[in-house]
Amino acid sequence: MSKITTDMIRNIALIGHSGEGKTSLAEAMLFAAKSIDRQGKVEDGNTTMDFDAEEINRKISISLSVAYANWNGNKINILDCPGFFDFEGEVVSALSVADSAVIVTSASGSLSVGTEKMLEMCTERKVPAMVFINQMNKDNADFRGTYNAIEQAFGSKVIPVELPIIEGGKMTGWVDVISGKAYKCGNPATEIAVPADLESETQELKNKIIELAAETDDALIEKYFEGEPLTDEELEKGIRQAILNDSLMPLMAGNATTSVGVANIMDKICKYMPSPARDVKKTVDGQDIACDASKSFSAQVFKAVADPYVGKLLYFKVYSGVLKSGDQMLNTVSEKPEKASSLYFLKGKKQEAADELVAGDIGALAKLVSTNIGDTLCAPDAKIRFAPIDFPEPVISLAVTSAKSGEEDKVINGLTRMLEEDSTFKLEKNAVTGDVLMSGLGESQLQIICARLKNKFGVEAKLSDPKIAYRETIRKAAEAEGKHKKQSGGAGQFGVVNIKFEPGAADGEFEFVDAIVGGAVPKQFIPAVEKGLREAIKNGVLAGYPMVNLKATLFDGKYHPVDSKEIAFITAARLSYTEACMNANPCFLEPIMDVKITIPDSYLGDIMGDITKRRGRIIGTDTVGKKMVLTAEAPMAEMFRYATDLNSMTQGRGRFKMSFNRYEEVPANLTPKIIEDAKKRAAEQAK
Repeated sequence: MSKITTDMIRNIALIGHSGEGKTSLAEAMLFAAKSIDRQGKVEDGNTTMDFDAEEINRKISISLSVAYANWNGNKINILDCPGFFDFEGEVVSALSVADSAVIVTSASGSLSVGTEKMLEMCTERKVPAMVFINQMNKDNADFRGTYNAIEQAFGSKVIPVELPIIEGGKMTGWVDVISGKAYKCGNPATEIAVPADLESETQELKNKIIELAAETDDALIEKYFEGEPLTDEELEKGIRQAILNDSLMPLMAGNATTSVGVANIMDKICKYMPSPARDVKKTVDGQDIACDASKSFSAQVFKAVADPYVGKLLYFKVYSGVLKSGDQMLNTVSEKPEKASSLYFLKGKKQEAADELVAGDIGALAKLVSTNIGDTLCAPDAKIRFAPIDFPEPVISLAVTSAKSGEEDKVINGLTRMLEEDSTFKLEKNAVTGDVLMSGLGESQLQIICARLKNKFGVEAKLSDPKIAYRETIRKAAEAEGKHKKQSGGAGQFGVVNIKFEPGAADGEFEFVDAIVGGAVPKQFIPAVEKGLREAIKNGVLAGYPMVNLKATLFDGKYHPVDSKEIAFITAARLSYTEACMNANPCFLEPIMDVKITIPDSYLGDIMGDITKRRGRIIGTDTVGKKMVLTAEAPMAEMFRYATDLNSMTQGRGRFKMSFNRYEEVPANLTPKIIEDAKKRAAEQAK
């Protein structure tokens, strides 16, 4: 193949519901282009794109993978995305660099949730897209029902550019709507007469496409209204523009595993879907960077793969200029120089050494020291910085520990390495509870990360519900005398304090008031009293959670001219704190979260009822587009696995965001359980 130029490249993301054939389509495309010498199967665990051990075991895609195919003088970079909702971050990565998408759906006769979500995502992100109805060889395959369901949900912009010919329940050929010709499946395909039952529909669909194409240009629409036919070149140009304008979404059908319709979709990708030559990428300071090989080099990293032996492999897209092997680069996020010493084209897990990548192309770099996902790489003398990729925020957090005693550091080190691969996965230690929290988009994502940790680094992690960061406080005032007296020969220890404790600290945490008169407690020991109290409130009197909103007034005390020491007043203050607070009607406070849930309106009643069962409060509802947005408050203790539950209640159509609002008193009936759980944990830690 001749040297690649920007206008010859097609960056296409394969997206859709899990299990509907994206990886099989990628495999078939690579095989059709002779990019691979045999066509693997997901069931056999030997596809180019699913190469991770967990992907092979589970027979689903977990990570975004990339490969390329040369077809009809073009280079198609195929980005195969997971369909499982927990791995939406991989789809976001792909769509950040893809110039178009193919939404793969099965011929089930209905609109799958994943198809619906991907259609919405392409519309929101203005990603030109086409639809491929796959699995047309299955029993009860229903092209009509699937097409009608998509059209009903997303309007008349979804139009077949090919109609399948069905005989005996199987797809045996197709009609090309634009050319008006029909073909029988085969290698090569043979032209046949258009079936009589498809003639009128073919013409009707062609007329719709011609009208949409004409509407993209004033001269074309004038020609159309005057009854003049559009030339092939005008029609092709108009179709490309209609796809860009989101007024046309071409639809095709086939069967990836038997390669039916695969060559056709590759033809249409090259003919109608945009090249990166139209790209204009904005920098953080508002510059427009055209995708032009003659300009200075710039690129953005969109994925990383951590390997315990090879190191970190970074996937990137060149947005301008040309990157050659050995070139010096600047990372404008870390402000560190980097060198393109190992430059590759990607084919699944295989890397092919590359001499250069032109604007619009996708490749990989190894041996970079200071570069991560979302970072900008550019020519050292032409500094620019692109905005980071906008990944979805984590919605579930679980506590992670080592399955084996003594391997805690290995688990944390391994997970820290894996943070480099997934920008939707977070790891942090809760300062109050001591839990190390893994956060992500779903429970399955976190479980698979732990499985990959074992596969890659040989250490096993265990997940559990995290401890709640409860607080303790008091509800009324109480006084107590704290007395510390110790005499064991020689100098003794003596200190007495009388302190009043009440709710209402000025800062909401702790307030100390010195109300001593007459020197009952000498001034040099008053700081020791405050110090003792500040240490004491780290552990509440009910279950050891931090005490908050406590005002302490030191109003009396006693001292000994010889035996009084700082330590004696520290200890006396603690004793006073414990006794008084136990008599001051102590209680627990729990974190209350703001929750914003986006759902189709048909689920509104069920979701409102569920939030109420979780001790939540409905604040209000609003309509945004076709969705309902429910605003509520709910205790964190009731929301740990809400991501999983919401997916179950809405068949994956719901999403939510949650953030901390305030602390609120825990209902009295839950207090014994919190105390009991705290005692159990203390007993386990003491073993």
